[in-house]
Amino acid sequence: MLGASGRHAVVATAGSAEEAAAWPIATAPHVVLLDIGLPGRTGSLLAGDILDKFPGCLVIMVTALLDDAAVLESIRSGAVGYVLKGGSGPELLAAIDDALAGGAPMSPAIARKVLGLMRTEPTAKAPSGDLARLTPREAQVLELVAGGAGDKEVAEQLGVARPTVKNCLLGIYAKWRVGSRTEAAVKFVRAGGGPK
Repeated sequence: MLGASGRHAVVATAGSAEEAAAWPIATAPHVVLLDIGLPGRTGSLLAGDILDKFPGCLVIMVTALLDDAAVLESIRSGAVGYVLKGGSGPELLAAIDDALAGGAPMSPAIARKVLGLMRTEPTAKAPSGDLARLTPREAQVLELVAGGAGDKEVAEQLGVARPTVKNCLLGIYAKWRVGSRTEAAVKFVRAGGGPK
């Protein structure tokens, strides 16, 4: 499916965490589709190792499970997306394209679960001053991102250009010292600014 898309090519495959860990540096994948249910070490833990070895890589978790711990572990490990198995080929290709365009592809059921977990997880809250440091436009962008919208959707809903959305996100990353839209969305929700 990936080869036939004309946009993507498979550079490596692995049937276990150990096989993936043995990929040579020259493999240099742009995107890794990672199953949580790998034999041996879980995919959610392997994500961090993959990102250490291939820093510019984008990890998208692919799973049939909606396990709370696995979802949180994947996000903490640096995964940029989380999609459910059973979707169509075009949906998976769209998730890859979204990640490469700076988005955070997430199946709707996963997005709802992540936001629910972030609201109830007993961890440190973002300081209340963090929300005050956002411009009104940045807050609008981040609220939509926290709801699972990609850059294109955010731009359409706010009636702005996609570069404007990207610039807002870069401003948020700098102000909040976070490295991804997922981190920013989680911090936003913890600070009480998530979608109601």
